[in-house]
Amino acid sequence: MVLGLFAVTILAVVVGERTQLPYPILLLLAVAGLSFLPVLPRFAIDPEIILPLFLPPLLFAMARRASWSVFRRRWRTLLIMAFVLTAVTTVSAAGVVLLLVPGIEVPLAFALGAMVAPPDPVAVESVAEPAKVPRGIMRTLQTEGLFNDAVAIVVFSTSIRSLDGEGEFSHVFLNFLVGAVLAVAIGYVIGWLASAASRTIRNVAATGAVTIIVPFVAYLVAEEVHASGVIAVVVTALEINRRIDPEAVRDRLMTASFWEVVDLLVTGTAFGLMGLEIRNIVDAEGWRQIAGYLGVAAAVVAVSILVRFAATLLLRFVEIRRHSGAVPRSWRDCLVIAWCGMRGLATLALALSLPTWSESHMAEYRRLVVVVAALVLLVTLVPTGLLLPWLIRTLRLTEDGSVEAEEVSELAGRAQYAACHALEVYFENLDLPEPERHELRSWAKRLKTRLEVDHHWDHIGGTALTDTAIRRASDIHDMVVGAQSVALEAARGEILEARRDPMVDVAVVDQVLRRIDMRALSMPQAPDAAPPVPSPRRTRRSPVKKATSSGTSNLANWRGRIRRR
Repeated sequence: MVLGLFAVTILAVVVGERTQLPYPILLLLAVAGLSFLPVLPRFAIDPEIILPLFLPPLLFAMARRASWSVFRRRWRTLLIMAFVLTAVTTVSAAGVVLLLVPGIEVPLAFALGAMVAPPDPVAVESVAEPAKVPRGIMRTLQTEGLFNDAVAIVVFSTSIRSLDGEGEFSHVFLNFLVGAVLAVAIGYVIGWLASAASRTIRNVAATGAVTIIVPFVAYLVAEEVHASGVIAVVVTALEINRRIDPEAVRDRLMTASFWEVVDLLVTGTAFGLMGLEIRNIVDAEGWRQIAGYLGVAAAVVAVSILVRFAATLLLRFVEIRRHSGAVPRSWRDCLVIAWCGMRGLATLALALSLPTWSESHMAEYRRLVVVVAALVLLVTLVPTGLLLPWLIRTLRLTEDGSVEAEEVSELAGRAQYAACHALEVYFENLDLPEPERHELRSWAKRLKTRLEVDHHWDHIGGTALTDTAIRRASDIHDMVVGAQSVALEAARGEILEARRDPMVDVAVVDQVLRRIDMRALSMPQAPDAAPPVPSPRRTRRSPVKKATSSGTSNLANWRGRIRRR
């Protein structure tokens, strides 16, 4: 069954790329349709293992593309969209259910509200990226998606314990606060241990194995002490990113490629299981019973969308007061953010994990809750996901890529200036006869000129190795190889420093860093006798850092500094 889901996932990705439709929705619909074929056996998974099995790797894969600086800059977005919105949606959905379903227990209504409150970060990102959602909106959605599951899971767990007489529902805020603090501490410790282990392990495959184990360890340890496993996984990933080893080029490239595959297969399996569970729900409840719950589900969906749109307007008002220029910038941004409230894995897992009660009236309410949660998932995921590309085009929010290209060019300018500065320090430390020193200076001058003109650090390797004069002298060649290593190390240090800058897009940083790592990996090793390499810390204290920290410098400033030298 798992191999079949992998195969359907790959097919859905291919079809999605050709049709410009989100592959998770195509996968869900395809698996749901195939599951009704009589020749296929029924497949059910234990609801208790859905969240521990799928949430850790999916959240870890998302959090790897973030940084602490993102949350320092977007803490208002995080507070409003992840915490306030999830709590208000839970209360609103529970209120609708209490009005429309007489006799239902209050904690059970809040459990349903918690199920349908958090948009699924994996579903949102998987659907929004193929639809070419603007990057600013994507960053808002990603920030929201990393923590909203934590709020919903705490409310759900407290509600169920209250129904079983094991706790007070009024303690939900205290439970969340204590669990969040414990989870942050656990994530910090496990992130530190994982980083230390990665620096110690020399085997690339073993390093990759550590990264696949770490999110599960963080989640299970946190859940064992009644903390938030979601927050623990996110903090672990952020802490690993903060402690990244600049020299671990091969490990970084391998891990990034490995997690792209893991993210694809786990996402496909999760959406495939959602499709399989649709048949199980239909077999258990019947079409007539499901049709009877459509009114409640429609009301819950409507209230959830309205509350979400109101939250985006509140976020817009806060950003206007601060004159930050952050997303959402207009009512169109607010509409798209409200539209991208797709429910997914957490909603399904929480619904299926409801306990079975012996009382007949509680059993009936349980069926209602499960069916309504499944209907909300389908309505918020399938129609909205399929219509999202049309909405983006209608609102004229498509991007031509020029803004991203400009950010990449600007960040590349920082790296290139740092590389040139490091080369000057490198040549000052060389003790060479004047003819050889002149040859190296000529090479460095040509390299500087090329970096200024087209902003490609590929020349850091190419300029020297194709120069006929330098090829003739093996000793000069060794020094040039050392100079290339110095330049790339300085560029890499500057980019990793930029990753801590809240004003820089992490996705752009990772894109530039990957190019530098690829170039470093293709170069020959620097000779052992090469002069000392300037450390990244020394490079970061260059004038570039001072200028960029204020946010006022641009590529022209760096060009001018290079020319003045």
